[in-house]
Amino acid sequence: MILHTVNKSPFSHSTLADCVALCADSDSVLLLEDGVYGAQLACEIISLVSAGNGVRFFALAADVDARGLRTKLHSAVTLIDDREFVALSISHNSVQSWF
Repeated sequence: MILHTVNKSPFSHSTLADCVALCADSDSVLLLEDGVYGAQLACEIISLVSAGNGVRFFALAADVDARGLRTKLHSAVTLIDDREFVALSISHNSVQSWF
């Protein structure tokens, strides 16, 4: 069970798509920094989020709010704060950062 963190926008990098392609059913993906753009309804990658493959998706609320995206998020993405980020990291076997 791996927590994947993605900090690059899917509009300028393939990082999120590459990450999702390698995720196992028990993995989670945390979008942070510019990676939160991948949580938008308008993003092509969102079809991967809603595909029902068992991967859970999260976005760091502070980064979402900093970019004014709170009302534009897909319902399959759970917003979390820094405390929940730490708890999520601890609950997984390892953390893989995608740059």
